[in-house]
Amino acid sequence: MSSILVFCRDCGRQVPSSETKDQLCLDCRVRREVAPLRDEHARLWRKRERYASHQGANVASIGRQIARIEDRISQRIHEMVANEKRAHELLARELEAARGQRYTIKQL
Repeated sequence: MSSILVFCRDCGRQVPSSETKDQLCLDCRVRREVAPLRDEHARLWRKRERYASHQGANVASIGRQIARIEDRISQRIHEMVANEKRAHELLARELEAARGQRYTIKQL
């Protein structure tokens, strides 16, 4: 059985209608769902780097917080995606985006 191809209203890609919800493809839904966690990851990473520049600062506890955020990102993605392989691909992409976002300065 084939699905109808529809356009994602966020990224504009053509995706099967079976993969869309609220006119959003799976990638865009995952990106929107984990955006607050990605922001928190970037904030904690910058905090860790600030603390690491001081002698005797406890960066291990911040490292544990970062690990918990990454676990929560993983958990959210696995809740949304039934296919295990696809979930791992999206998780890798989102963690890479979170790690790349560390040095991005947001405009208010």
